[in-house]
Amino acid sequence: MTQWLNNKYGTNFNEQQLEHIKNFSLMWNVFEGKICNTHFTITQFSQELANRNIDVNLFQKHFDYFKNRYTDNGAINNRFQFLYFRPNDRRTLVEDVLLGNNTNPNDIILAITIIVFRFRNNLFHGLKEFQNIDNQNENFEIANDFLSILIDNF
Repeated sequence: MTQWLNNKYGTNFNEQQLEHIKNFSLMWNVFEGKICNTHFTITQFSQELANRNIDVNLFQKHFDYFKNRYTDNGAINNRFQFLYFRPNDRRTLVEDVLLGNNTNPNDIILAITIIVFRFRNNLFHGLKEFQNIDNQNENFEIANDFLSILIDNF
């Protein structure tokens, strides 16, 4: 498949550059199938999360990664807009969590999940620029790790 993509689109990907992105499809499938009854919604997941007692410290490296990625000098940065939030995606909650204005443990986990959900939508609906998708590898590596820990602790 990688060779076909390279030939078709003039890219120069190798398997390693796409590994985390490919794995993300499988991880999201497991997450949505096992945790979300095959259909993720932010509202439903938030309600399920409220019924759990998951240690937010398990996700500190994920939180730190996204905070460093999407904030600069105590403010949301320009990169954040490229998550392409939709009206019901609770953008304000995510911003408040990343800025440290909301330290509720469940809201922190929810905010990370929403960011990963935005990755999912942007990838699956073609909003990520395909020719530079390999630049998103670290995002998907973090997202996969987050989902695996979340699934293990749900």
